[in-house]
Amino acid sequence: MKHSWWMWIAGVGLLLLGYFLGQAVGPRPVEFPDRAEVRSETEMERAVNAALVMPRAFPRAVTLVRLFEGLTHENANGAARAVGGHAGRWDPIDLQLFLTAWVHIDPVAAMREVESWPIRSRRETGIIITIREWAASGHWIEAADYFQTISDPDLRGMAAGPLVRGWALAGDLDGALGLAHRLWSTEERVDVVDGFVRGVLHVEGPQGALAIARRIDPHESSEFEQRLARVTLNLAGREDIAAAASVYTEYVASGSPEWLGGMLDLLARLWRSHDPRATLVWLLDLEESAERNVSLKEALGTWAIRDFDAAERWFENARGPFEGEGPLNTTDSALLVGLVRTMARIRPAEAAGWCARIQPGPDRELMLERIANFWIREDPEAASRWIEGPSVPPSLRGGFREIEDPKRVGAERRRRPNATPTAAPHGAGSGETD
Repeated sequence: MKHSWWMWIAGVGLLLLGYFLGQAVGPRPVEFPDRAEVRSETEMERAVNAALVMPRAFPRAVTLVRLFEGLTHENANGAARAVGGHAGRWDPIDLQLFLTAWVHIDPVAAMREVESWPIRSRRETGIIITIREWAASGHWIEAADYFQTISDPDLRGMAAGPLVRGWALAGDLDGALGLAHRLWSTEERVDVVDGFVRGVLHVEGPQGALAIARRIDPHESSEFEQRLARVTLNLAGREDIAAAASVYTEYVASGSPEWLGGMLDLLARLWRSHDPRATLVWLLDLEESAERNVSLKEALGTWAIRDFDAAERWFENARGPFEGEGPLNTTDSALLVGLVRTMARIRPAEAAGWCARIQPGPDRELMLERIANFWIREDPEAASRWIEGPSVPPSLRGGFREIEDPKRVGAERRRRPNATPTAAPHGAGSGETD
C-alpha cells in the first residue's frame, strides 16, 4: 500500500515538473499593462519582439492585436523596429496587423517606413496594405495625394487598385468609381476595376455591385464600362450567381455583344458546381448559341456525375418524349452528350442506343469511342458485335478493334508469365510460324 502511495506522489510530481519545464522552454507570455498605462518605445519594441517569435499563429495574432491597441505616436517606432527586425521570417498577417494599426496614428510615417524596406516583395505588400487602409479610414483625399508622390511606376500601378478599393470601403462609391475611371483614362491606363468591385462587394454586397453594373448599356458602352461589367459579373457571381446570371440575361436580351464572349461559360461553371438543375433552366431560356450548347452539355454532365438517375429523369421529363430514332435537335443533342458521357461508363449498352440520337460530329464520335472503351471491358463479345454493326461508322471501326480488353490481356500474361515474343527464322516469310 505504501509503495502505491509513493508511486502516486512521484507521478504527480513528474507531471508538475513537466508542466513548469514546458512553461520555461516555451515562449514567455507577453505581459500587458493596465490600459491607462502607455508603453515606452523601448517597452513596445521588446513586447512586439516577444510576440513575433510565438510559434502559433492565432495566439500570436491575438497578442499583437492587444499590443497594437496601445500603439501611440511615441512608441510606434519601437514596434516598427521589431517588425523590421523579423523581415526574414515575416508573416503577412503580422505585417497587416501592425500597418493597419499604425496607419490610423500616422499614415505618412507608415508609408515612408514601408517604402524604405529593401525587400521588394515585402515593400509591395506593405504599400498595398497601408494605402488601402489609409483610404478606407475616411482620409481618401490624403491617401490619393500621397499616391501622387510615388515616383516608381511599378509601385504606383500596384498601389492604385488598393487606393480605389479603400476609397470604396470608406463608403464613397461614386468617388471611388470616378477615380477608377480617371486612372483608366491616363496614359498608363491603370486597371483598378478589380479593386473597385471588391470594395463595393465588401460594403454593399453582390446586389450593390450588380446595381452599378445594371447602369451600363451593353450596346453603347465604353471599354472601361465593359471591363467593369465583366469583373462585376465574375466577382458578384461567386457570391450570388442567380443575381449575376439575371444581369447577364438583361445584357443579352437584344443580342449578345462581342465583348461578353466567354462570360456565359464562366457564369455557368460557377452555378453548375452547386446547382446544375438551376443552371440548366437558366441556360435553356437564353438564345441558342454554340457557347450556350457547350454550357448545357457541361451542366448536365456535371449533374450526371453526381446523381445520374436524377439527371436522367430531368432530361426525359423536361425535354421528352423523344419521337423517332434519328438525331435530336441541337439543344437536346448537346444535353444528351453530357448524359451519355457518364452513361457510357455505367451502362454502355444503353448508351450505345442513345448515341444514335446525338447529332453527327465530333461529340458523337467521342461518345462512340468512350462507349467502346468501357463496353469492351464489361462484355467484349457484345461490344465487338456493336462495333461491326451499323451504329459505328466504318471509319472508326479500325480504331475501336484495336482496343484490347485488359482482363483478357492480363489473363494471357498470367498463363504465360515467362513468354517472350518469338522472332521469325531468318528469311522466313511474314506468314510463317514456328
